[in-house]
Amino acid sequence: MISPKALFLSLDERIRGIRKHRLARNAVSLVLLPIEFILSLPLYLVRIRALRISVLGRIGHLAAEPDIFLKVRLLGLRRWNSGVIISPPGDAANECLLDYWSRYIRVIRYPFWSRILARLYRISHLQYDVSRYTMAINETAPYIAVQRAWGDRPPLLTLTETHRSKGRARLVELGVPVDAEFACFHCREGGYSPSDEGVHSFRNCSVENYLPAVAELVRRGYWCIRMGDPSMRRIQPMEKVIDYAHLDARSDWMDVFLTGSCKFFLGSASGLLFVASVFGRPSVVANQAPLSTVLLFGLNGVAIPKLMWSDSEKRYLTFREVFDSDAANFRFTDLFEKHRVRPVENTAEDVRDLALEMLERSEGRAVYSPEDEELQRRFKALMRPGHYSYGGISRVGRDFLRNHAHLLGDR
Repeated sequence: MISPKALFLSLDERIRGIRKHRLARNAVSLVLLPIEFILSLPLYLVRIRALRISVLGRIGHLAAEPDIFLKVRLLGLRRWNSGVIISPPGDAANECLLDYWSRYIRVIRYPFWSRILARLYRISHLQYDVSRYTMAINETAPYIAVQRAWGDRPPLLTLTETHRSKGRARLVELGVPVDAEFACFHCREGGYSPSDEGVHSFRNCSVENYLPAVAELVRRGYWCIRMGDPSMRRIQPMEKVIDYAHLDARSDWMDVFLTGSCKFFLGSASGLLFVASVFGRPSVVANQAPLSTVLLFGLNGVAIPKLMWSDSEKRYLTFREVFDSDAANFRFTDLFEKHRVRPVENTAEDVRDLALEMLERSEGRAVYSPEDEELQRRFKALMRPGHYSYGGISRVGRDFLRNHAHLLGDR
């Protein structure tokens, strides 16, 4: 048995060894810095930039941020740069999606070259911070202006024929007819990223409130694919519904195939829906929070927000009251708790009506009355510069606004 003294001495020796190693590493870095700076100059002059994606391991950022970088370049909104993504194996949220981006952006995957280039790209003039387009706190995201400028141009990404045929074959194995149309749906839950769940839990919602919408889509002839990962609650068996989140068939390429070829994507405040968006699939989003992010989803997007309940006043806040307060931009759960404001999930009826509106839009049958357009106008008029999706070109759900028109004005 090791004595406490011996254990302490051993631990102290290890700590000193770590400190020496750290000092040596810092010394080497200091010596290499001038060399790295000189080597970086040719890369700078030919306008090669390392893209700094906010979180490479989150699929929403991996989808949206390279997309915006390329659109900014193609629209001529900034000087042209050639992008590089440094992503050693296992770093990216989805290697297949990274392959699609490699059509436009050089992707460095080899561990050796990743380490070498990562040192060079620590130098600020070789970095291009694409995270700033989406990671806006208490300000309007630059992403929105780029989206508006892009308008109805086609998406940058399209599925390869290999993935189309391979994906359809896999669906047939799962029982889906080869010519069947399908929609994907996904509800954010807390199991995917437990480490920061406490920060983002206000975005979660219950899949049970999506199932009536799914049942209605099935009744109208569609198959429905539940996306996600095995940490999610299983759903009850339903005809023409596949709980893909719990299948062994899950894979990076299949995730991309399903989200990139579905009729539309019924989602929540989570990043997976951006994969559908970059492949040009319409997004229909329930339970969006905070309120200022509701117009985030492009020309073909429709969304509805969570309502805001005031625990101190025992009532729902009007949309105007929320937009006139800091709560419209709250991005962390503790801010809602501190101000005693609680995001309340959309009802099953809200989600069903929203899904059917998107179905009508996708089939060219959607009808909006003058009263509906006035409700849209009134809602958007409550937003101002500084709200995350101010100026967004997507819509708020038609039936949601009809049912909650009383929340548009002051009390």
